[in-house]
Amino acid sequence: MKKTLLFVVVLCLFSCNSIKKTQRAVNSGNFIEAIDRSIEQLQKNKQNNKSGTYASLLKQSFEKYRASTLERINFLEKETLNDNSKSIYESYVRLQSIQNRIKPLSPLQNEEGETIAFEFYDFSENIIVEKENYADYLYQKATDLLSTNNKIDSRIAYNSFVELENLDPEYKNVSDLKREAYLKGIDFILISLFNDTEQIIPLKVEERILNFTAYNLDDFWTEYHVDPRENVSYDYSVEVHFTSIQFSPERLFERQITLQREIVDGWRYRKDRNGEFILDEKGNKIREDVLVKASGILYETVQSKEVVVMAEVDYFDLNSDQKINSYPLESSFAFENKFADFEGDRRVLNKDEAFLLRGSPVEYPSDEKMLIDASEDMKSKLKSILNQQQSN
Repeated sequence: MKKTLLFVVVLCLFSCNSIKKTQRAVNSGNFIEAIDRSIEQLQKNKQNNKSGTYASLLKQSFEKYRASTLERINFLEKETLNDNSKSIYESYVRLQSIQNRIKPLSPLQNEEGETIAFEFYDFSENIIVEKENYADYLYQKATDLLSTNNKIDSRIAYNSFVELENLDPEYKNVSDLKREAYLKGIDFILISLFNDTEQIIPLKVEERILNFTAYNLDDFWTEYHVDPRENVSYDYSVEVHFTSIQFSPERLFERQITLQREIVDGWRYRKDRNGEFILDEKGNKIREDVLVKASGILYETVQSKEVVVMAEVDYFDLNSDQKINSYPLESSFAFENKFADFEGDRRVLNKDEAFLLRGSPVEYPSDEKMLIDASEDMKSKLKSILNQQQSN
């Protein structure tokens, strides 16, 4: 009984608080908030003892919102500015939408049980007229921007054509113009590789570096090409000049490591100075590890070879025919193989040392293979350079 009473009290407090918030929204001019709160409560239950209050608040907030919106529309129409067409159109759409949300709730009654009369207007003709005005404005604005042949203007025009297409997909030639604006707004960038070294760069290396599908560099307004395309006017070019490729000799490093460690060699019962067994609190004999010294010699061998690739990445603005940036690119790849032999007590070896005993000598990679392996690092660093340039 006490729990039920407590629940009713809490529910009443929550309901009163909600009504106060709705009333405050009306008083402060937040009519949309008051409308949303009232509709939400009435949709839940039109028959409870607070529904009359919410119905009255709904009528009050809706009428004030409609009056203020129509007043605002009247002002915008008197301004006769073309870019007001969006605000006017959207205002009529919101008014019609709110009415459509209220209509299914009718009839509604106030706190005294009297039916509340809502006056609804038909804004459909206004919406049709203002939608056409808004579409005309978007079309004229976008086509004017497109005629400048400026990339930034073309991108703004594209966004306007998208907005127009969402508003009216069948409007004139909006689809074709949207495509034209997109193509005019793209930065087309041509990538080229140049070998200024005296070494031959394997074809596989060039193919990997120029495989820009794996770079994920293209974005909506940027497109990279490695082969020039007909009917494409390129805005920028990126030239990657390989200036140096240096291979280290095939190195073999050997060293002798003396190992000496204490290791566990079984266990025994612990005794005191008198030779008596030491017991734990339960009376059991306590065990301890038996430690012994183990030793041996590890003969470690390391095979290694390294390649270092130096390049310069030049960025050109083809419209002004000027170099706008230059970046150094240095990449390296190291081959290393470790293995070992051992003499002595194998128990002295740790896991890493024991693993070395499983290894064996291998053939050194060819220069071509080293370059192919280094190409992944080159790609990563080239991608960072291109991203850096795009963010400038």
